[in-house]
Amino acid sequence: MIPQEKKLLDLLSNNDVTFFIPPYQRNYEWTDDQCKVFLEDILKTSKANSLGGRTEHFFGSVTYFQTETAFGQPNKLVLIDGQQRITTTMLFLVALRDILDDDGVKSYIDSRYLKNNNVSGDSEYKIKLKQVETDWVAYRDLILGGTLSEKEKASAVFKNYKYFVNKLTEFRGKGEDINSFVEKGLNKFSVITIELQPRQNDWENPQEIFESMNSLGKPLSLADLVRNYLLLGLDPDTQSTLYNQYWLKMENTIPRLVSDFIRDYMQGHERRSFPKATDTNHKELYGFFKGIFGDIDSKILLKSFADYSELYAYIVLGAPSGDNEIDKLLSDLRYMNVTTAYSFYLMLLHEWKDGSLTSKDIRDILGVFKTYFLRRRLIGLASGENKAIPTLVRNIPELVKADDKTAKTFEMLSKQESNLRLPNDIEIRRNMDTMNFYNFKYSKFILALVEESITKSRPALDDPKLQKEHIMPNTLDDKWKQALGDDCEDVHQELVNTIGNITLIRHNQELGQKLFADKKKIYDNNAGLQIARTEITNQDHWGRDTITNRAKWIVGYLLDKVMPIPDGMRKTNNFIVREGRRLSFQELQLIGLDICFIEDSSIVAHVVGDKEVEFEGKKWRLSPLTREIQTRRGKVTPSGSYQGALFWSYEGIKLADIM
Repeated sequence: MIPQEKKLLDLLSNNDVTFFIPPYQRNYEWTDDQCKVFLEDILKTSKANSLGGRTEHFFGSVTYFQTETAFGQPNKLVLIDGQQRITTTMLFLVALRDILDDDGVKSYIDSRYLKNNNVSGDSEYKIKLKQVETDWVAYRDLILGGTLSEKEKASAVFKNYKYFVNKLTEFRGKGEDINSFVEKGLNKFSVITIELQPRQNDWENPQEIFESMNSLGKPLSLADLVRNYLLLGLDPDTQSTLYNQYWLKMENTIPRLVSDFIRDYMQGHERRSFPKATDTNHKELYGFFKGIFGDIDSKILLKSFADYSELYAYIVLGAPSGDNEIDKLLSDLRYMNVTTAYSFYLMLLHEWKDGSLTSKDIRDILGVFKTYFLRRRLIGLASGENKAIPTLVRNIPELVKADDKTAKTFEMLSKQESNLRLPNDIEIRRNMDTMNFYNFKYSKFILALVEESITKSRPALDDPKLQKEHIMPNTLDDKWKQALGDDCEDVHQELVNTIGNITLIRHNQELGQKLFADKKKIYDNNAGLQIARTEITNQDHWGRDTITNRAKWIVGYLLDKVMPIPDGMRKTNNFIVREGRRLSFQELQLIGLDICFIEDSSIVAHVVGDKEVEFEGKKWRLSPLTREIQTRRGKVTPSGSYQGALFWSYEGIKLADIM
């Protein structure tokens, strides 16, 4: 390891070297914020030296190692640290060159700092800083004065170049001597260069040193660290081949999602959850990554990444999979933002592409997941999904073997613990009777699904004309109060935002406080949606009964047509209870409902608490109440001991079976 202090511009003026940014490095990522600080440092240094001072600015360290090059070519210095700062310096010099009028100075900047004079043609060695592939074309065209495409103009390379062009133009317009920015500013920037010698010294491992370095406090992402790990130990030609063939393909397929993809790939591979990839835990995830894949050949893993990234694009970006129905299901699941299941979908789709599952199999399985998450979102359930859903990957082999994929998937999801339960019809009905459906995050989506089920055509949720409509208006005027009757305030407070009073319409204007008769005409003639007609336009009056009846219809339609579950799961608990434990009334969502004595259905108790019922105005535990009932009926057992859940039912189902 050879450290030296050098002036930044002296380092860049050497015509015997070309700096290479290797493929494992991150793309150029500096923004206006970093460029602003860089420019301010130049101006501050320039101003201080213009006033007679002797000021320098330390610009950090530049770490590199040298690789072999062909005879007659400049030395190839591979950058380990300093990429972002050196690239930014070069872009500043390109911008200065391009706005100056003096051809001599322009040529001087070009030949001294940007290009190698002793290289002919358009060889990559002609340019003193060879970028990573994703930035190379834009950077090369800026240096050589080529025409940039729109894609290249969207790069950070071009944006920062334009930032410097605009700022330098602004300074020149104010009469500033912009040449002095280099002469008395940038020319005073010093760096510590550190040349590694990995061939001579095993401990100067570029990979380990790269991992320990960040760029001006901006941490390396999980993708940066993994790319480095897979490529850095290889020879340069192999690095470039694997980078271009696999890694670059992945970056282009799922841009800006590579870290998320790697985490989900890890979850699918290990069938367990890992923390979401963020700047604060990238090193932790990277540690897991090395522990999992440390013995796998880089080429094999990179090829797998490239293949799976195409599937990830179907899931996350909506890229076409080749099956419209699968794409539609993935779109619905994506709309519900169930990111916790991406690793499961990833491994499931791989079985499809591998030929182990058919397109119909995938549609059936994803359809069940859609129902599962719809039902959970309708009662506000999401707890525990991030840890539990990735573990479902272990069930995929059973799904592959199953004859009935739908039944097997429902069985799998009904075997989760209580907070991951598949909500039954009782729970859905109970919650939707009183929920504020108008303000529910997915209310428009739910109503659109009902419309699609009725008409086979789903309204586009991004259609600006599509709106949720309060049938009974959000604010009552005197005419509506009169139409609703004496209890209008109670009816309004209880039911205005419930699902029975909400519909979807296509209309340019809010219908507001129009009377029901006027709204019906618009729903019937202009709305264009069946859901705005069914159980609405056939009514003469709109009030408590009609709202309640429409709620029963629409909830029943949802349960039967939009998100149906097997008959045996409609009223039973659909989750695992720890051994030796029964479910409470609260867990079964029975509080506020009536239960019947099985041997005499005229005997009814009202559930009032987690473990209590009310009977004849008195509160009871279920077992003592059962003994009381049996005593009255002259059927008490000698022991007088009863397991109450065996003697009571809800909607015809024995509580013991539910619990």
